[in-house]
Amino acid sequence: MPPSPVYFISADDDFLAANRAKEIFQVQCREVSDETSAEIIDASVNKASDAVEVCKKVVAGAATLSLFGGKKVVWARNANFINDGAVGKSKAVHEAVLDMAEALGRLDPSAVAVIINASPVTRTSSSYKKLASISESEDFSTKKGGKDAAQCIALVKQTAKSLGAELERGAAEALCAVVANNSRMAVQETQKLATYANGERPITEEDVAEMVPIFGESDFFGITEAFYSGNLRLALSKLRRYFFADKTVSARPIITALQKQNSLLIQLRSLMDAKVLPKSPRLPEGSLENANRLFGKYFEDSQKTSPFNLFTKNSWMVNVKLANIASKHSLKTLMDIQTDLVKTFENLISNSGADEDVLKEFFIRNVHN
Repeated sequence: MPPSPVYFISADDDFLAANRAKEIFQVQCREVSDETSAEIIDASVNKASDAVEVCKKVVAGAATLSLFGGKKVVWARNANFINDGAVGKSKAVHEAVLDMAEALGRLDPSAVAVIINASPVTRTSSSYKKLASISESEDFSTKKGGKDAAQCIALVKQTAKSLGAELERGAAEALCAVVANNSRMAVQETQKLATYANGERPITEEDVAEMVPIFGESDFFGITEAFYSGNLRLALSKLRRYFFADKTVSARPIITALQKQNSLLIQLRSLMDAKVLPKSPRLPEGSLENANRLFGKYFEDSQKTSPFNLFTKNSWMVNVKLANIASKHSLKTLMDIQTDLVKTFENLISNSGADEDVLKEFFIRNVHN
């Protein structure tokens, strides 16, 4: 099959599609003799008429020869109408996409390259199938089990390589687990870690554990991590920063985050004291799975993910992050913290507007140097 002048990148994650399309665009632009021969068309629209206009612009842009000879490159960026959504299901849009695909398929790949990245997409639609059939097509689907993790890991490794950074074995996997395979955050955190390592050494799993906040908890996790660090000065500094940013912010999310994490630590420390798990800052591979086989059945709906079920949490997070904390705190200490969390919540209810003071007192009582 002869090479196609069209590159069609589809994905469930818009950032993933745009990131890949950008790479192809940059590679194709190496053959461009002047800047005017590289055109970017914003393909994100809200109306059917705008989607039709985008299709016309892509065809017109691809048909317009470079003023100085050489290759013409057109990127239709972030198309959001190759689907059965409100705009995509319009008959006019559907026909416009088919007409565009028909015109692009006749182009000379030595003279022009067209890149289209689209998300979300309906893969069963005729417009999607038509574009895929006339192009060099790449589809990044995150609906199939485990594929999102594999794509995130590949993206982290690729980003690190482009930054001239090395990754130790397991670092990419650890990073993707922490950010819940969110591609945008994975790239941002990889860039941060590359700066942190500064080319002097590879990025390690320990760097990920130290530098990257858990996706969805962000600042809350930074505060909870400082709480268990044994460094009162650091913990109070994190707390002050949280309230300094917004005087009206509530302490309740922090209490919730602490309660969830502390309940997991109680479970983990109990298993350590019972010698089911080693009292170690890092659990051996397979030890958590073995404990799950012994005790997982005692959890109601044990197969469902729960913030309070140790065995449904990410294994890397338990083996590295939580095990390190649990090994340094006795079961009594963790139980005392849990009891104090209840009292602190009651204090918050009875002392409206004193969130920072109430939480500061809780930290002083429980963070021991």
